[in-house]
Amino acid sequence: MKQALPVALAAAVLALLPAVTSAQVASSRAIRFSPLPERVATADAVVTGKVTSIEDKTVSAEPFAGAKEKAEYEIAVIKVADGVLGVKGLTHIKVGFVKPPEGKPIIRPGGYFAPRLTVDEEGLFFLQKHPTESFYTLQGPMSVVTKQNNDNYDKQLTHAKECAKLLADPKAGLKAKSADDRALVASMLLIRYTTPVNGQTKKEEIDAEQSKQILTALADGDWGKAVSMDDLSPQWGFGRLQLTEKDGWNFQFTAGQPPTAYQDAAKAWLKDNAGTYRVQKFVSEKKEEKKEEKKEK
Repeated sequence: MKQALPVALAAAVLALLPAVTSAQVASSRAIRFSPLPERVATADAVVTGKVTSIEDKTVSAEPFAGAKEKAEYEIAVIKVADGVLGVKGLTHIKVGFVKPPEGKPIIRPGGYFAPRLTVDEEGLFFLQKHPTESFYTLQGPMSVVTKQNNDNYDKQLTHAKECAKLLADPKAGLKAKSADDRALVASMLLIRYTTPVNGQTKKEEIDAEQSKQILTALADGDWGKAVSMDDLSPQWGFGRLQLTEKDGWNFQFTAGQPPTAYQDAAKAWLKDNAGTYRVQKFVSEKKEEKKEEKKEK
């Protein structure tokens, strides 16, 4: 007889759900939050700085990949204090946000509100490159950790830098002395690999050795660690694999199981399949492939 999920196992279900942003929280449409390491993993650039101005001229561009209509982007200029990830030597960076028509918010796919920036706003910014323009964008309000009135800002910034450093050299990170560091790198890589960018639909297998290291690192991590706004557990990364019965994963929640039943089954699967299962990642199609598709049509 099946029963309601124990509280200790709830994160197992949450980890299988698609990522959302705090804008959905604000609009009461939230599924789950996005921990800080996840924001680092999905960012093209992470910087600290201050919004010094909003440019007078707007830029007409598609608000997201595949949009049928363009929108008017306001452009914020951020003076970079520290290029944490993805930028080197930049003193300023441009970030676009869509100006709502007639005062109405722009709703992006997934049901969350596109963010806006204001002059003098200061903090930690998680940025993505616009699919067609030269500026960056914020994908949701959780893409900004505000410095003002934030007692945890320094701690969050330090952790963001730690995550960025690990992600910048994943080969070294997956061999780190700390099991927690190895599991964190593995989770961030899985998040990055399983997050499609700009309409990506094609997947391919990653290097066999790295795939094995990722699964092994997850199995060796601390599965008792609680997920928070600032940290991940190995279970969070495991959920990104989206395993099915074809992969040999058919765990069922049933009455009488110990609170750690899901975690135990997941760790066992990882150890048994580390050498044979291949992690896949989203990749962009090559121009030649797109031309072939057009010819077939």
